[in-house]
Amino acid sequence: MATDARIKGQEVKIAITQGGSVVTEINSIGSFNDSTDLELKEDGFLGEPVNRFDEVLNGFGGDFEIQMNTANWVLLQQAIIARARRDTPATQFNIIRTDFYANGETSIFSYLDVKWGAQPTTIGSRGDFVKVRMEFRCSERGVQTNALL
Repeated sequence: MATDARIKGQEVKIAITQGGSVVTEINSIGSFNDSTDLELKEDGFLGEPVNRFDEVLNGFGGDFEIQMNTANWVLLQQAIIARARRDTPATQFNIIRTDFYANGETSIFSYLDVKWGAQPTTIGSRGDFVKVRMEFRCSERGVQTNALL
């Protein structure tokens, strides 16, 4: 019995855009985590035998880890800090994740107008690669399935 090929990290591409242009050479992404942040609401009412439930969408978010191979990540971080300080408040960052499935399907996830959180740098030891973890959140995420690239 054959099983469908599952998608692996090698079939996923991540790009960061700043002001509509791809941030180049931020390409050593070691891991990527995302989350659809839903909140579950529950209320109980007199005269009703069970509680009522609702969900609230609180946005999207995640984090990713990159390994340093150029100083471009510093330029990205400086642009993020400049926007946070309101020096360049109109700058918009997006994260684009493309999933390439073995059956030929493609899904493109667009995390729009991303806001950034903590960005810790890790230097584990003399022989380890330098890594930066970047945390993000956003209100909107677009998804296109079977989109043409």
